[in-house]
Amino acid sequence: MFDNCDLHIHSIYSDGVKTPEEIFIKCVNQNFKAFSITDHDTIDGCIKAYEIKDNYDIEFLSGIEISCHERKREFHLLGYNFDINNDRLQTQIELFKKNRRVRAEKILQRLTKVKVNIELDYVEEIAGEAPITRPHIANAMLNNNFVSNLKEAFLLYLGNGRPGFVEKANFPIKEAISLINDAGGIASLAHPAHNLTQDILKRLLNYGIDGIEVVHPTHDQKMKMYYKNLASQYYLIATGGSDYHGLYEFDDYSFGKFTIPYSTVESIKISSNQ
Repeated sequence: MFDNCDLHIHSIYSDGVKTPEEIFIKCVNQNFKAFSITDHDTIDGCIKAYEIKDNYDIEFLSGIEISCHERKREFHLLGYNFDINNDRLQTQIELFKKNRRVRAEKILQRLTKVKVNIELDYVEEIAGEAPITRPHIANAMLNNNFVSNLKEAFLLYLGNGRPGFVEKANFPIKEAISLINDAGGIASLAHPAHNLTQDILKRLLNYGIDGIEVVHPTHDQKMKMYYKNLASQYYLIATGGSDYHGLYEFDDYSFGKFTIPYSTVESIKISSNQ
């Protein structure tokens, strides 16, 4: 029996290009035992996945990737195996969506000052069901010939310090952990790489963080071992996945190579209240 699992995948409901159905098929073809859809600040992809999961011989865990802050720095928090019908979670997700729309409006306003004129309606058309993200705006710029590729859109206009950059709404990581836990799930820090200081780690442990993402394309072998040992030291669940979006050159190469054992899924189910 195959044991590999991927707990970090994005769908069309955030900044990915695959539908939940296509992701199910891709994971089944990869012989995964379980997977999760972890869209940015939304669970619409999970809702769709729950509707169709019985059609496939693979286990599905609810997931989300929340953008949050600690000490004026942005972090991403992964949530797993929570109740998608939790009232507090659903209310907060609606607020996330509104905040992303407001941010998009501000970005487009700034872009007009450098003669990059994009209509919000067009960006919303590209985003479809998903909350608006910067890649959606980048795609709108590409389609209107303001840039020659998506990377250029970020380097020249949308990245930190560029003319169209706008900070995300501040959502404290402490509140994000509480949000996931209250919905019966577990919270894991996403792709920490070089960003996790001892001070931040201590704060996250005090907030009740449940896990840390050990396996990720941005983590080399040395970093993977470091976070694996850290997870063991602090009794954290060592999560991981490919961070698959389907629109980057490395996505299909990474898919199936950044996996975790099913025992991690079992630990998540034991630790959560579902």
